[in-house]
Amino acid sequence: MSPGVVGLTSFVAAIVLLVAALAYRRQLRGMRSRAEALELSEQRYRLLIEGTNVVAWEYEARTDSFTYVSAPGARLLGFSIADWKCPGFWRSRLHPEDVGIATNFLLERSMMSGSHECEYRMLHADGSEVFVRDLRTLVSGDRGHVTTMRGIFIDISAHGASEAALEDSEARLRSAFEQAAVGMALCAINGRLLRVNLRYCEIVGYTEAELLRRDFREITYPDDIEPNESLLDQLVLGEEKSVSMEKRLRRANGEIVWVNLTLSLVRTRRQGSSQFVEVIEDITARKQAAAELRESEGRMRLILSAMREGVVMRDASGQVIIANAAARRTYGLAPDETFPPLFDPMGLRYFHEDGSPCPIDELPGARAMRTGRSTSAVVGVERRDASRVWFVARAEPLARDDRTGLHPVVFTMSDISAQRRAEEELRLAATVFDNSVEAIMITDAQRRILSVNRAFCELTGFEASEAVGQMPQMLSASRFDASQIQLVWNSTERNGSWQGESMISRYDGTEFPGWQSISAVRDRAGTLTNFVAVFSDITERKASEARIAFLAHHDPLTALPNRTLFQDRLEQALARAERSEQKVALLFLDLDRFKTINDSLGHIAGDRLLRAVAERLSFCVRDTDTVCRQGGDEFLIVLSDLLDAEVPARIAEKILRKLAEPFDLEGHTLGTSFSIGIAVYPDDGRSADVLMKNADTAMYHAKESGRNTYRFFTEQMNANALERLQIENHLRLALDRGELLLHYQPQVDLTSGEIVGAEALIRWQSDTLGFVPPGRFIPIAEESGLIVPIGRWVLRQACLHARAWQLAGHQNVGVAVNISPLQFRRDDIVATVREVLRDTGLPAALLELEITESLIMQHAESALETMQNLKALGVRLSIDDFGTGYSSLSYLKRFAVDRLKIDQSFVRDIAEDPDDAAIVRAIIQMGKSLKLDVVAEGAEARAQVDFLVREGCRTAQGYFFCPPVTFDVFSRVMQTGMHVRAEDFRQPPALRVV
Repeated sequence: MSPGVVGLTSFVAAIVLLVAALAYRRQLRGMRSRAEALELSEQRYRLLIEGTNVVAWEYEARTDSFTYVSAPGARLLGFSIADWKCPGFWRSRLHPEDVGIATNFLLERSMMSGSHECEYRMLHADGSEVFVRDLRTLVSGDRGHVTTMRGIFIDISAHGASEAALEDSEARLRSAFEQAAVGMALCAINGRLLRVNLRYCEIVGYTEAELLRRDFREITYPDDIEPNESLLDQLVLGEEKSVSMEKRLRRANGEIVWVNLTLSLVRTRRQGSSQFVEVIEDITARKQAAAELRESEGRMRLILSAMREGVVMRDASGQVIIANAAARRTYGLAPDETFPPLFDPMGLRYFHEDGSPCPIDELPGARAMRTGRSTSAVVGVERRDASRVWFVARAEPLARDDRTGLHPVVFTMSDISAQRRAEEELRLAATVFDNSVEAIMITDAQRRILSVNRAFCELTGFEASEAVGQMPQMLSASRFDASQIQLVWNSTERNGSWQGESMISRYDGTEFPGWQSISAVRDRAGTLTNFVAVFSDITERKASEARIAFLAHHDPLTALPNRTLFQDRLEQALARAERSEQKVALLFLDLDRFKTINDSLGHIAGDRLLRAVAERLSFCVRDTDTVCRQGGDEFLIVLSDLLDAEVPARIAEKILRKLAEPFDLEGHTLGTSFSIGIAVYPDDGRSADVLMKNADTAMYHAKESGRNTYRFFTEQMNANALERLQIENHLRLALDRGELLLHYQPQVDLTSGEIVGAEALIRWQSDTLGFVPPGRFIPIAEESGLIVPIGRWVLRQACLHARAWQLAGHQNVGVAVNISPLQFRRDDIVATVREVLRDTGLPAALLELEITESLIMQHAESALETMQNLKALGVRLSIDDFGTGYSSLSYLKRFAVDRLKIDQSFVRDIAEDPDDAAIVRAIIQMGKSLKLDVVAEGAEARAQVDFLVREGCRTAQGYFFCPPVTFDVFSRVMQTGMHVRAEDFRQPPALRVV
């Protein structure tokens, strides 16, 4: 190498060294300047920290010692800074009660979790407690391990509380903002971001510097900008203090993140509401989890709804969380109906497998909730519609609930109702097969006997072992040949079943009628597998059918034809008579006084009498004639093929003679008779209905003629019946039309001649029929029951009139009203009288009720009670027509009546007939002896009145004094002051001509 080149190389190297030296010098000066600036900054920081009550520190985790403690540390605990830097100093000065809190806080911060601040107590050198707030920041090493912690202790004791609280608040807010686990941003009211924390940057993926150049709209998903601004408007307008929403943000990398946004206004005294705080929480994972959960729940619900097994999840209180469709079907619940809680069955009832009631506590779900062990059982539930289902219940417990101490359970149920029904049906079928009263025989397809039940053995006499393997022909009676039997089996195979009546042979060779049903059994492929034959002995049934057939056309008591058979035979007889131009007689017979026999001797004796009468009637007619029991005590006889019209009369006389012979019924000798009505075809009618009606009419005329006789039907009878029907129909309307009225006949005191009372007598002036005599319409009213409402009207009208007389000044004039036996028995006569007296205001002493002695004697005990109740009301009682019926002096005394009325049939002939005179005299004397008033009815002649006065009768009524007159006439008579003296009886009173 040349010297020139070597020199140049050396020069360049020197220049490089010089530049490097200058650069290093410049770098040293820079480093010195930065060190000086750093030292100055540290001095300023230390001066700033040491000038406050906040203790700043730096902690080395490895050595468990402080590497730096600011000067206020000496004041905080009363120890020097050197003491503070001793290993374990911090732990040694912790308050014993707060050691756990502080050490846990240290551990959590070491693991980069938990809160960044904690409050606890430390011990001062003098032993006093010092409350501090510990705020720590982690400093990680090269490999991410926590090597150092920096923080501050704030004295929050009472001394300097206000300054410490302010410093603490500012520090906490600053630390909370920076260390918050949620994103926080301070925004101008126009939406520009003014300050953001670290978490906010992490969520949106921008740096702090990038964010501070934007407003919230730029990072908000376009569809969510308008709802976000709407919320902000609500804040600005003061409608809400804070508002929240879920919205989407667009991250720096374009990803979409879901956040929960909360907005709050920042209000200052000087600037007002110029800023707002935005807090965001990343809920993307939650949203994804919720979506996945919804999808999972949807799949689970779809699976649950598709499951045939019922599934129910209950919480620890027994409330239902989930119940699938199968469970609802099992419980009989509608899709929208509330599933019953476990401990409130809401009308459901549970049962053990054996059918006994199952308490709630013994259900598998309740046992699993209580014990925490899996439980299963067969359970029955009776639903609200009373139907019962059975299922296998399995209960699996979940984690125990600390609050209730019970376990939530998952409860599954498999419906075994069909299986259970099948098992029960099989058991029932077996029970029915073994215990059926009908014989059952099962054969194979070739008709060989496979099985028979007990009834088969009992009915046929064959043992089961003897029958099995045999052919059913062994039961066939001798009268059936093989071809007939084959037809039966062929019909069964072709049609699936056969039933009918057949004769069946027993083991001993005897035969009996049986009802047999044979069915063919096929498998699913339709192949014939078995025959099932069921048969029973119908010997009794056939006898019963014959008996029923007989009873359908005969009277069960007398065995005579009933009305159905009688009607058929009558119509046949009329048809024959029409063809042969002969006559047919219909006899309608009614047994006289049968009710008296029934009431006195009883119905059994009455039935025996009816059977005996039926026998005698059958004896009196020909075999070709028909005797029928119509019902009760009525009989009908058809005499057919008559050539002589006198034959019915001779038969009727024969019947009456035969019935006149006494009947001997178990020690009772009874005599009876018939009232017989006769109608002859074709003279009295050409149809069965007309003949029946006319014979009935003739029978009633026979009764009216004194009974024990017969009468042929005449047109006059029909006219009387029509007239009777016409009277009854018009009488039903008489009350409403006001056609009934009352007449009054005075009752005269034979001593003073004064009117002392009046008897009310009903009259009927019909607009259609004219005047109808009482003797004509009163019996019809009695028979039809109309006498009851008519009697009520008479009683009320008579009391109204008597009250009018009393108000007119006639204080002692009473009124006598006749009470019908039917009214006395049917109507509540006591209540009726009480009501009428109350409504009319008539004193009870002015009302006299007239009752016949026959009514009293027929129902003595009930009549006695009724009369006692009437007497308790204060009314007077009298016995009307005394002496014409059955009189009993003992009953007369018990009934405590006030008056006896001598019937006019005795008074009419007392002047000429010594017997009547003796009877009247005896009644008057008896009345005096019993202290009863006596009234003589029907006094029409002077001789009669003279006799009554002479015998001491005090009161009489009749035409001699006055006929029955209207209310107005009677009132005028009393107003004129009628007075009849005994010496005036030589001439009839003037009243008589009224």
